Amino acid sequence: MREAHRDVVLVIDDSPETLSFLTEAIERSGATVLVAVAGDLALALVDEVTPDVILLDAVMPGMDGFETCRRLKAKGHLAHVPVIFMTGLSETEHIVKGLEAGGVDY
Repeated sequence: MREAHRDVVLVIDDSPETLSFLTEAIERSGATVLVAVAGDLALALVDEVTPDVILLDAVMPGMDGFETCRRLKAKGHLAHVPVIFMTGLSETEHIVKGLEAGGVDY
């Protein structure tokens, strides 16, 4: 008997509180959660595992979420993976920037 496929959700965020909350909520839904606390770590992780969806914080030290998204989308095997931005930034310019970087929702 084959094991049922579990969705894999990659959460990229530098906030321990946010990571804890999201990990708990997503695992309760039956999905597998992968965590990266920085954009460069996420880029290395996706070379090993292709997630089904990516939840991405826009504001992080070092490489921000917009640049992280652009680099993720530049990897051919991730072109189809939806990226959803999570952030308190709600100005139209930020939303447009997130969608232009390859995000599907904000």
